[in-house]
Amino acid sequence: MQISELLAVKRLHLRFLAGAEHAHRDIRWAYTTDLLEPARYLRGGELVLTGMMWRTRPEDSETFVASLVGAGALAVGAGTALGEVPQDLVAACEAHDVPLVEIPPETSFGVVTEEVLRSLTQRRFTTIAETRDRHRRVMAEVASGADFPEAFASAAEQAGLTAWVISSSGRQVASSGAPLPAEDRENIAAKALTWSAFPHTTRVSSGGEGRTLTVLPISTKESHPLASWLLVCTGDHAAWTEEEHESVAELVSVGVLARSRDEERSLTTARHLEGLPRLLAAQRFDEVTALMRGTGDGEEPEDRAHVVVSAMMLPEPRVPDLARRVVAELVADHPGAFVTGENDTLAVIPVEGSDHQARARAETIRAELVQRARVLDGGLLDYRLAVGLSSAATGVPELRGAAVEARHARRLAELRGGRSRVIAGAEIDSHELLLASVPEEVQTSYRERLLGPLVDYDRDHRSELVDTLEQFLSYSGSWQRCAAAMHVHVNTLRYRIGRVEELTGRDLSSLEHRVDLFLALKLRD
Repeated sequence: MQISELLAVKRLHLRFLAGAEHAHRDIRWAYTTDLLEPARYLRGGELVLTGMMWRTRPEDSETFVASLVGAGALAVGAGTALGEVPQDLVAACEAHDVPLVEIPPETSFGVVTEEVLRSLTQRRFTTIAETRDRHRRVMAEVASGADFPEAFASAAEQAGLTAWVISSSGRQVASSGAPLPAEDRENIAAKALTWSAFPHTTRVSSGGEGRTLTVLPISTKESHPLASWLLVCTGDHAAWTEEEHESVAELVSVGVLARSRDEERSLTTARHLEGLPRLLAAQRFDEVTALMRGTGDGEEPEDRAHVVVSAMMLPEPRVPDLARRVVAELVADHPGAFVTGENDTLAVIPVEGSDHQARARAETIRAELVQRARVLDGGLLDYRLAVGLSSAATGVPELRGAAVEARHARRLAELRGGRSRVIAGAEIDSHELLLASVPEEVQTSYRERLLGPLVDYDRDHRSELVDTLEQFLSYSGSWQRCAAAMHVHVNTLRYRIGRVEELTGRDLSSLEHRVDLFLALKLRD
């Protein structure tokens, strides 16, 4: 309740002695004390009632009021049962800008406290009822298919909260008020993958203005940190009121419902399209067209261009369907995009415009995937994420070639390593495309057959034959330049290359043999 509401209760006969201009301040609690320095017993926002037993000299008034201000107390209520309020207390309250209320002898502190509690309790029950009504209304709207960002913004504004929903890759899902800058979203999402407990308080400083934010998970039954949502609210949760905690919990539950609906839609689409890769491989394009029409894209598939994404998590995740959910998150900002498959995942993204515009859009999509995958790196401790994408393909028949190109690019991404790797088909040069298209078991056999003797020799003799071979080929067989780069004598280099030739049975003066060993080294990267 506000101080003015308390003074409006006529039977209490209260009046201001100082600070009447602060009558609008809200009282959080009433606390009675006669300690000279009661700060350690206060939490902030209190109306402090005192009989002034602590006062033995005028200077004590300054000590008392300073202690209250340091603890965040709201106002002072001075009882006059033992005498008038001294002028030094009035002066101290004025100096610290603290309202001072006179409590007459006929009004007990207990009656004042009861009035404060009655008002706070009544307001509390009213707030709870309003919160529950609002919560039920928003949940019903989201459950019936209402636009989640709009429903979230409305609920947050009604609760007086500034909040955002972001995804595991830093994508903004919903917000109240101004959008959270991309730098902050990605920073929070990346850090959240390493946090072990929530709610978690963090600081952001984009735009030169630091602020404190609290982050909570929006967890569904199937949630995994790599494919989840987060609720971000302004302020430190430790300082929130009970009403604020309840309002935030309401937003979390609305987010959980929206996320569950989103996951259900994505899973339904994936199951509907699970035969797409097989149909593309068999060139049954009429059936592909019919399947894609059923995704609800709204446009004829043969009339537009698409970019195909092939992705896989290595090793195969223990969590079912995790790769598909991660890829669905990576492409979620693209209207009409769909994802199918489980670990060997295929995504198709529609792109608008002419052939030239579609090619430019494909490059933009690649840059977006690289950035979002990089945000996920902190959560890829047990897995690697390999992603390949095609050039823009116009019409359904070209999707087959685009799918092959994306798959080859993904295989190259697997070869290049890293927690996450995104490669576009347009990036692949001739020998990399060849290597990416070779089955993994053949790659392994080829590499071991050519380099195995060198690796074994290096291990047994602590030598550097593999590294020497790599350096020699990188300098196109130039003895002088290679020896200088390795800081060894030319005769030492000749000896090492001689050992390489003996162990591998290859002649490094032959271009054909050099190519064989070069490709084997590429498979080792």
